[in-house]
Amino acid sequence: MALTVNETNSVSAQGFDKSLTQVCFESSPFFTRMKQLKKNKVKGGVDLRWTIRYTQLDRADAVEARDQIIFGQKETRTAAVLDWKYYMVDAMISWDEITKNYSKEAIISLIEDKTTELKEDMDERFSTDLWTANPNGHGISPMPTIVDTGDAYAGIAVADADSNWQSGFEDNATTELVLYGDQSISEAMNAATFGKRSPNFYVTTKDLWSKFESLIEPQIRYQNKAMGDAGFKNVAWHGDPVVSDTHIASGDFYGLCMDVFELWTSPQSNFDVTPWKELFQAGYPKAQAKVLTWAGNLVCKDRKPNFKFTALDFTE
Repeated sequence: MALTVNETNSVSAQGFDKSLTQVCFESSPFFTRMKQLKKNKVKGGVDLRWTIRYTQLDRADAVEARDQIIFGQKETRTAAVLDWKYYMVDAMISWDEITKNYSKEAIISLIEDKTTELKEDMDERFSTDLWTANPNGHGISPMPTIVDTGDAYAGIAVADADSNWQSGFEDNATTELVLYGDQSISEAMNAATFGKRSPNFYVTTKDLWSKFESLIEPQIRYQNKAMGDAGFKNVAWHGDPVVSDTHIASGDFYGLCMDVFELWTSPQSNFDVTPWKELFQAGYPKAQAKVLTWAGNLVCKDRKPNFKFTALDFTE
């Protein structure tokens, strides 16, 4: 018998659609860490908006007990605003696939394969857009823009925020990866530490990760258990995980404060999946299709406790 749309949806609902609504960015260490720390937030509204304090009030001082107080005020806050970003991936079962998959086992195998394809494609798109701006201009805010000392982010330019709306450290010239001293990882970490906020998650390329591992090899090394359990090889730096990501640009090493990042998602498009639909009106009377959708953006509430190197060479 031929595979009907009702049979397709029955198989999907029983075993596969639920997994699509729980997409967890399995290939991205950053998004995996976000999920572990429960940093994914469901939000609504016309846009994605939050308040930042871009300068100090600077009115606190010691006084004489009988001094007259001259009241005053100063603008210290502004709104950071991001647009919603929309993602969609579609899957299609063609006429010949429907014809060939007539047994129950074949139907289950086909739907499983199509579901895996949807998940992997969405996962890859997010993992890529995190580190490289989507060329169509419609992707989430990429990390190179967020962690930067010059680029505007969330509608606020660095020059308009008393230099408080920028990453704590950026180096585009240093080529040698070193742990201590001038232009080192420790210097960058110190420059991006403000009170209790400090880089606590480090991401780099596979080659630079190996170089980093070799530098701390003589020392006692520990692995972050949560990231290890999630399948990501890592070493610990001051107790925090250092991981590699194949999607990050060559020469890059990022120190990120996970306390300041959130992934805001629309409740109406939180990896929602449609039923399989017949495509008669689209001109494919014997085919079926479904789509997986997401809407939201990556939010960084404080850029300062983050740093990046962009010209490191693992051979040096």
